[in-house]
Amino acid sequence: MSQYAAAVHREPQHLTRPHVRHASSHSTQKMSIPWRLWYGVVHTAGRFFFAAGGEQSDDHLVEVVRREPAAATQFIQSIALFSSLGNVVVVIASATFLSMYWSRCGSCDRPLRWWLLLQGILQLSQLPVRVVLLLSVRAVDRAGGNIEACIASLTASPAWKISKTVAMLQYGWFVLGLVWWMHSESCPSCPGIGKLTAAIMALSAARAGAALAAFRLVLTRQEPEAEEPKVMAATPSQISALPVERYVLALSEDAEATCSICLTEYDDGDLLKRLPCGHDFHHRCIDKWLRRSKRCPLCVHAIDETRNLQHKLQ
Repeated sequence: MSQYAAAVHREPQHLTRPHVRHASSHSTQKMSIPWRLWYGVVHTAGRFFFAAGGEQSDDHLVEVVRREPAAATQFIQSIALFSSLGNVVVVIASATFLSMYWSRCGSCDRPLRWWLLLQGILQLSQLPVRVVLLLSVRAVDRAGGNIEACIASLTASPAWKISKTVAMLQYGWFVLGLVWWMHSESCPSCPGIGKLTAAIMALSAARAGAALAAFRLVLTRQEPEAEEPKVMAATPSQISALPVERYVLALSEDAEATCSICLTEYDDGDLLKRLPCGHDFHHRCIDKWLRRSKRCPLCVHAIDETRNLQHKLQ
């Protein structure tokens, strides 16, 4: 993993899988059998847990990392660590209990022992992916590498795709086990199986809750709400200071000009008021409007804003 971190630090654009020093066929033949086996395991694991260069990932985690790389790194490490520890606890507890009481739990009315067995297997199958995720992200973060490229390579790998399928199976198995546990009666020959099943289910629920809480705490940021402009009425002096004009149809450029407040056409001789922004209305309509808001109904500019009338009319 230290070699991987160093490789990421030097060439983050080529990050696809852990850096493995490729040995020639001649040097490989000189290796001892254990070393050749180890080299083969590492080389195969790299291709399994990390996608080849150029493969695209459509996982939502990549988008999260792209938007908030620092926060996402902290979130991924926390969840991967907590999930890995949970996997270990469930596997050890299930294996220990079943090895001691397997035959005695066979007389229970619900097959909870089979639920514990498969649950432990599913948890164990998830452990390698989560450990690789934790160690890889931690190594890239410490080396100052490209976190997005690391996550994209991980989430496009065969291991990640299999892990997602296993997670779906695990969810269905959890629901089935919950139904069995809720409808099970006490089992005198194996009294601890019900408590262990409940504890494992509680741990799974706690992990889901912790993931949600960490997501909200680390990644969700409250966007500041845009302050709406306060509605302020114009003063009587401001209203009375507005110029009043008489509408002359023969001089109007628009023979069908209308008041935008009452939506009726101007008649010849109507009294109009023109606002500093250049818009005009029936003087009674705009007076009533301005007693509630000093902003123009059309352009929303306040009447006490100093503006060039000719500039606004252009």
